[in-house]
Amino acid sequence: MDERKLINQLQKLLQGKRYFIVIDDIWDIPAWEMNNCAFMDSHLGSRIIITTRDFDVATKAGGIYRMEPLSDDNSKMLFYTRTFGGEGASSDNQPAEVTNKILKKYVGVPLAMITIANLLVGKRCEDWSKVYDAIGFGNEDNKVVHNTRKILSFSYYDLPSHLKSCLLYVSMFFEDSLIGKRTLIWRWVCEGFVLDREGIGSFELGEIYFNELVNKSMIRWIDEDDDDQGGCRVHDMVLDLIRTISNDINIVTVHDMEQHGTSLRGQQTNRVRRLALHRRSVEHNSSISMEHLRPFNVVGRSANSMPVLLSLKVLHVLVIQDCVFLEGHSLEHLGKLVQLRYLGVVKTKVKLPKGVRHDLKLLKILDVRGGLISELPPSVGELMNLRCLWADAGTMTKGEIGKLTCLEELQLYSVEKCPNFFPCKALMELRVLEIYFGELEESAGKALMESLCNMQKIHKLMLGDDDRVAKYLVVLNDSLEDLTPCTKLHQLGLPIIVIPRVPSWINPLSVPLLSHLCLHVVVLEVRDVQTIGRLSSLLKLGLWSKDEKNISYTFGSNEFHKLRVLYTKKVEISVGEGALPMLEELRYCASAQRKDIANLGPWR
Repeated sequence: MDERKLINQLQKLLQGKRYFIVIDDIWDIPAWEMNNCAFMDSHLGSRIIITTRDFDVATKAGGIYRMEPLSDDNSKMLFYTRTFGGEGASSDNQPAEVTNKILKKYVGVPLAMITIANLLVGKRCEDWSKVYDAIGFGNEDNKVVHNTRKILSFSYYDLPSHLKSCLLYVSMFFEDSLIGKRTLIWRWVCEGFVLDREGIGSFELGEIYFNELVNKSMIRWIDEDDDDQGGCRVHDMVLDLIRTISNDINIVTVHDMEQHGTSLRGQQTNRVRRLALHRRSVEHNSSISMEHLRPFNVVGRSANSMPVLLSLKVLHVLVIQDCVFLEGHSLEHLGKLVQLRYLGVVKTKVKLPKGVRHDLKLLKILDVRGGLISELPPSVGELMNLRCLWADAGTMTKGEIGKLTCLEELQLYSVEKCPNFFPCKALMELRVLEIYFGELEESAGKALMESLCNMQKIHKLMLGDDDRVAKYLVVLNDSLEDLTPCTKLHQLGLPIIVIPRVPSWINPLSVPLLSHLCLHVVVLEVRDVQTIGRLSSLLKLGLWSKDEKNISYTFGSNEFHKLRVLYTKKVEISVGEGALPMLEELRYCASAQRKDIANLGPWR
C-alpha cells in the first residue's frame, strides 16, 4: 500500500480519538508524514512513537529520545527470563562462568541479549561454552540469528558506497578492540576511502564519515577520558556481518583462528587485497600471493611467522603491533615499499632503517607509539609528505621536525633533544600538537610561544613534561594575547608554562568547543573564572595561580554545567545550591596554615 494512502486511512480511522501508535525500525520518513499530517487535529494526549537506528530519520521526526543501554540488572533479568523463565530460576544448574562471560559481553544491548539467549534455550548447560566460543554465530542454524543478521544487513545495504567501504575496513581490527578515532580515519585516508572535496581537509571529511557510521549505529562511540578523541567499538554481530561480506567480495581477509574461526584455507585467496593476521592464528600460508596486498595488519605474532616485506610490492598500509623480533633486528627491505602511506610499529621493539627518506616519499603517517623504539633516525626529518608523527615516552628523534611543513598532527617526547626544533614557525598546518619536555629553557619556551601564533589551525595543544606532571615551570611575560585561536580548538593544556593572565580570547565566542583547559597564570581574577564558567563544552579544568594572594569564588548553578573534573590551587572554593551538577573529581590544594579550605556545605 502507498504510504500516503496509509496515512490518510489512519487519519480517518483515528479522527477525534485518543491513540498511541508505535512505528518500529524506520529507515526513511518524508518530513511531511510526521510533521504536517492531519494527526495533529486528533484527540489531545495522542502519541506517535517511532524507533530507528538512523539519526537522520530521528531528526526528521523530531523530539529525539536517545535510549540508554540496559542496566546490568535489567540485562541480567532479560537474559534469565528467556533462558530459565525468570531471574535465578535455575541458579543451581546454570554454568556460572560462561553465564558471566555472556552477560559481560552483551550487557546493555537488548538485541544481543535476546539473540544469544535464544541460542542457548534447549541446549545443555555443558554445551554453553561451545556456543559462546562461536562468537560469530556463523555455524549456528538458528532462525533468530538469521533474522538478526538480516536486520543488520538492512543497515549495511542502506549505506552509501563510500561508507560501506569504510565500515568493511573496520573488520581489519580484532574483536572487542578499542579502535582509535584518529587512527581509523587516517587509515581510511591512506587507503583512498576518503574522497577529495574542495574546501575541506581529508581528516575533517573522514571525521564526517566516522560520525555518520556512529549515527547509523554501525559503530559504537567510546568516550575515553585519557584520549579526547575517543574511539569506537564494533558489536560482535556487526563484526561478524562485515567480516562475512568482506571475505565474500575479497575486500578484507582476516586470519584469526582464536576468535572467529576465519581461515584462509578453502578461500579464493590467490589475490588477497587486505590481510590481517591476529594473535594465535595458525602460521601464515606461504602459498598465498601477496603481490596485490594493499594493507597488512599484524597483531601479536613473532617475526618468523610474517611474510618478507620485499614481496609486498604495492603495500599502502603496514601495521605491526605487539609483535616480537629478535634482538637487534630491523625492518629489512622497508625502503622497498615505495607505495607506503601508513607505517605503524606499535608496542614492538625493532629498529627502523636509517635511509627511509630516499624511498618512502609518499609516507603520510608514522606511528611508533608504545615506547619500544628507542630512536627515530635523522632521515625521518626528510619525509616531506608526512602528515602525522606519533611517538610516546622512550622514543627520541634525531630528525629536524621543523622541516616537515605538511604535518597536521605531532605527538613527541623529549622535544628539547630534537635538532633545530625551536623555533618551529614553519609548522603552520598543525591541528594537533602534543609535545613533552625533559627540560625547557626560558628562551626555548618563548620561541615556542611565538611559533604558536603562526599555527592558526590548532584543535588540540598540549605542552607538558615527560612525566605529564609539571615538576618545573617556565615563567613568560607574554600572555598569549597574540595567538589567534581556531574556533575548533577543543583542548588547551599548558601546565609547564606560566603566563601573566588568562588570555581574553578564552571565551564562549572565540573557542565554543573547548572541553579541556589547563592553565598556570601569575594572577587569577574572579572575572576569569566567570568567563571560563560560560564555556558550554568544558569537561575538564585545571587552573593554578602563582599569586600569593588567594581569590575566593562561589560556584553557582548557571555555570560549569558539564564540568566533570576540576583541579585548582589558590582559589578558595564555595559551592552554591545546584552548582557543578556533573562533577566527578575534585583536586583542591589548600594551605594548612590558612583558612582557605573549600566550603562544600550546600553541595549535593
